[in-house]
Amino acid sequence: MRLRVLHAIFIIFFLFLVACLFYLQIIKGQVYEELSHRNSIRLLNIPAPRGVIYDRSGIPVADNAVSFGVFIVPQETKDPDAEIKKLAGILSVSESLLKRNYKRNYQAPFAPCELMRNVPKEKGIIIEEMKLDMPGVLVKEIPVRRYPYAEATAHLTGYVGEISKKELELLRSYGYNLKDFIGKDGIERVVDSYLRGRNGGMQIQVDNRGRQVNVLNSRKPRPGKDITLNIDARLQEMLWKMMKGRPGAACFMDPYNGEVLALVSSPSFDPNNSLGTALTDEGEPLLNRVIMGQYPPGSLFKIAIALSGLESGKIGLETTFTCGGKLKIGAAEFNCWNRDGHGPMDLRHAITESCNVYFYNVGLLLGVDIIHQYAAKLGFGKRTGIDLYGENQGFLPSRAWKEKEAGSAWYAGDTANLSIGQGFLSVTPLQVLRMIACVANGGELVEPRVLRSIEGVNLDAGESIKLKLEKENIDAVKRGMKGVVQEGTGFRAWSNIVSISGKTGTSQAGGGLMTHAWFGGFASSEKPEICFVVFLEHGGSGGDIAAIIAKKAVEFWFKR
Repeated sequence: MRLRVLHAIFIIFFLFLVACLFYLQIIKGQVYEELSHRNSIRLLNIPAPRGVIYDRSGIPVADNAVSFGVFIVPQETKDPDAEIKKLAGILSVSESLLKRNYKRNYQAPFAPCELMRNVPKEKGIIIEEMKLDMPGVLVKEIPVRRYPYAEATAHLTGYVGEISKKELELLRSYGYNLKDFIGKDGIERVVDSYLRGRNGGMQIQVDNRGRQVNVLNSRKPRPGKDITLNIDARLQEMLWKMMKGRPGAACFMDPYNGEVLALVSSPSFDPNNSLGTALTDEGEPLLNRVIMGQYPPGSLFKIAIALSGLESGKIGLETTFTCGGKLKIGAAEFNCWNRDGHGPMDLRHAITESCNVYFYNVGLLLGVDIIHQYAAKLGFGKRTGIDLYGENQGFLPSRAWKEKEAGSAWYAGDTANLSIGQGFLSVTPLQVLRMIACVANGGELVEPRVLRSIEGVNLDAGESIKLKLEKENIDAVKRGMKGVVQEGTGFRAWSNIVSISGKTGTSQAGGGLMTHAWFGGFASSEKPEICFVVFLEHGGSGGDIAAIIAKKAVEFWFKR
């Protein structure tokens, strides 16, 4: 009886085993075969070299250089820790650093694992000579991003860095992979998909321990596309040298098509190096002050007030106000920078001498609503549309805003402050430059563009808006700006090489700090070819250093 029971149990177990084998091999056989195949095949990514970024004359501002890196292939070394200890001595670095890199960069036993990059050539030679004593250790050439102009072009080119987890989640479907380097800012970020090219790779067959057995297939990487900018690298470098050490911004542009010829923000950072110190620097070197900085424009806003007055018909070319050094509005007194007063002032002389009292009066005639209308038309309070990330829109105050957000009525004193570019108003240097370009080109609001072409294919110019300003009104403002340099507050920008028209600006910084300095304009006065803005944080008067920097840069452009 017992034998029969055991025999039955054995038969049932055998049938169950047969059924399992049938299920695994016949019903699920193809599935497990595919899984087995996948388990034996590994893909090894080969990064593509990034495209080169050129200036308008073909000068590289971002390219690729060769660096030496030390790698270890785990499957080819019996004791990685021992090899790492030897390498630490040769490279004069801590053993713990190399171990951390090994742990962080490890992918598979067959994949070379990066321990250190930017290794001096002489150290690489020593390691190569000791190759027999360190099996599995490799010295390889690594393409690294190089920025020849370093700090001078950092806010234009941006920089590259290893893709973050958050970025990978967003970009994985576009072909991005773990350990990829992508553009983090500037043009590197704007056209990263063109610059990065297409990665290559190898299909590696491995055994059950993950060790390489065979190379099944390979694909060469396809280099990224080359990019050309509108920037003139020589003008950019020259401006940077004059701005270095002075917090502020400088931007030069073609007034007709919006081509950005130079864009400098100071202080800056070196994209060739680690950004560790730049991230914590109180000077905010990563801030692109041309497009992100927001400041009161001071007397440069008088250009907008002048056009508002003329276009609205509230003043004419001969309208005169007498400046006695101050203007009383209610119980408050609003001063002119010239405490002795300018006497009778018409529009041209008011722009030339930057008379506050004249513009207080014009502002009061206009009122905040008309000022807001024309200032918005000139591009204030909204982004310019430049092809760089992170642009701020500034702030253009209005009666409705103050009533709603501040819970207070708009007063005549607020209008007076707004009329000379103070008070609640804040602008970016690029917004001011676009207004100046509008005057220089006869009334078109252009869209600033940094990018010129991709792989030799020219890009469309930015959009421009015809503002339908009266020619005689623009010409009147131009005459005033020409007088600024010839006989007014911007006389330090006078040049015997080219005629320059400009406007000074000095704006309150608050907190008892020195005033901000502005100088903007165009050249030549008769046939504008270039327009510019130079802004210095706490730089004093706009007619001093800012005007001198602008003059030297303009002369450099016309002598090139």
